[in-house]
Amino acid sequence: MQSKIFYNSFILIFFFILSCKSEMSFLEKSQGKTLFYEVIFLDKENKRNVYRQSLSFLSISNNLLPVLKNDGEVFFFSQNENGIIKKTLNNSISKIVLAFPVEVGTKWKTNDKTTLQMKLGYDRVYNTNLPLELENIIEKTNDTVSINGKKIKNCIKISSRGMTSFNPGPPLSNIKIEVSIETWYSRDFGIVKYIREETSDSETMGKISYDKTMIIDN
Repeated sequence: MQSKIFYNSFILIFFFILSCKSEMSFLEKSQGKTLFYEVIFLDKENKRNVYRQSLSFLSISNNLLPVLKNDGEVFFFSQNENGIIKKTLNNSISKIVLAFPVEVGTKWKTNDKTTLQMKLGYDRVYNTNLPLELENIIEKTNDTVSINGKKIKNCIKISSRGMTSFNPGPPLSNIKIEVSIETWYSRDFGIVKYIREETSDSETMGKISYDKTMIIDN
């Protein structure tokens, strides 16, 4: 459940993004492709869980590009002058995941939720699901990412930061949670790496991390 929330928060897959004025849109370039990823999740006890994910881009319909996850979930991408927009199946969530212009310093804000769990004792576990606002910025447009010895150049690096807090009541005091995300996109491959960390100042929650890397054939 946590990995699904992570994946949806975020930030997802784009191909050959040059600008909103490209002759061939993101939608046209992406349809028909399937991408695979290795995902490493570390929980608050530092237990490591490794698994695979895949995304299949279907055919464009009514200016929407459907995307099918390997768990059966479906969502959509669209593109306008403001950037790339992700929409859920029932349109309950719609947000810009990459803003235009694609240049260093471009900023935008998105809504998100925390996924940390509060553990009290051995049998009391609570999902936080706290809303927060992420501030996103394009830090680089020519970064290099190395995957299994293969260098992927000219990647777009996006950094996202957010913070929230809540008071669960006595005997606990106010708890702060910070969310930090780094995402790298390649114009040739789409998203190549995604790292998310959620950190609290309470031992009842601790820290979790989520690292997703594209699987590239040698």
